[in-house]
Amino acid sequence: MKKIYWRPTQIPRVILLVSLILAIASISSVELITVQKKRPYYSRKIQAALAMKNGMETIKDYRLKQIGPIDSEFDPADSGIIGLPESPISSKIGQLAAKQHTINPNWAAVMVEMYKDAGLKKGETVAMGFSGSFPALNLAAFVAAEVLNLNVVAITSVAASTWGANIPNFTWLDMERILYKEGIIKNKSIAASLGGLEDIALGTSKKKRAILTAAIERNGLKPLEFETSIEHIEERMALYLEFAGESRIAAYVNVGGSLGSIGTKTVKTLFQPGLTVNPPEDVLSVDGVITRFAREGVPVINLVYIEKLLKKYNLPESPQTLPRVGEGHIYSKVGYNLYLTAANFLILIVVLYAFLRLDIGYRIFGASRTTQPPKHPEPMV
Repeated sequence: MKKIYWRPTQIPRVILLVSLILAIASISSVELITVQKKRPYYSRKIQAALAMKNGMETIKDYRLKQIGPIDSEFDPADSGIIGLPESPISSKIGQLAAKQHTINPNWAAVMVEMYKDAGLKKGETVAMGFSGSFPALNLAAFVAAEVLNLNVVAITSVAASTWGANIPNFTWLDMERILYKEGIIKNKSIAASLGGLEDIALGTSKKKRAILTAAIERNGLKPLEFETSIEHIEERMALYLEFAGESRIAAYVNVGGSLGSIGTKTVKTLFQPGLTVNPPEDVLSVDGVITRFAREGVPVINLVYIEKLLKKYNLPESPQTLPRVGEGHIYSKVGYNLYLTAANFLILIVVLYAFLRLDIGYRIFGASRTTQPPKHPEPMV
């Protein structure tokens, strides 16, 4: 025999209130209890950052033993990669903060992401144009490419802006040689120019030119020889193609503002920092190594305007201590806990079904009337 009981046609407010509280609690728990989700290429990024960290430690050890103490006022992270405020081989005035921003091994992880976003595959070749201004970024570009098994063909402009690799007997080419000897990198620059004005240290003293030339020669290279900017571009392009051999040049990386690499200030201003796949037409009308590659459809990675790149990849500004490998949004992002979300959804459905369909809510809360009594008799259920 079926049991007959009375149920009101309106849902008591206490049941609605309890349901609302449960819904709010479910949403709040999902929003507050998040998880860290690994971003793509996580293991490669870690590998590249560790390689950069080893490289930075190698450079630091050599500098302490062979060059002298590190000034902690200008290099608070004690990296050994921050250069001098004045130097015979400085090309121009640089910003100390910009150099300090690069003292972070996680820049190598940023380079891995940009290489992958550019669609680079194992065995392809990356052409690189280095200056001495940002040695840490040179290192990041190198190790990230090698971790991804990319071939590297690099050309360096030796002179550096202040606070870069501007110690006369410790230029980027010298750092490169040490890193290569210690097995941190597998490649070295294939050629070098003096750097500075017109990339030939134009207007500087014979002494300065002699120091730059000596740096190139002690690292087993000969200075690039050219008379005009067109000859300079042609010589660099020919070297890239020669050393790439049968391998296709799949990307071009520019570090700093070397005239030989990026061209005029106009190009530097219009080319966005970071990865560019489709540059604006007005940039392509200006001749230069970077624009020649871009015209051929080669992705370009432009490591200038460091502050913008910091914001884009959420890296710390001027770290006071060397950041740990694996820190930052380049490795992981905050996401919802899908298991918690699913569990809350199921619980909410079950509770609502129990309250509204199985009448458990009426049995629990029915004794407390929170609604107005009906004007007419209500039907039996």
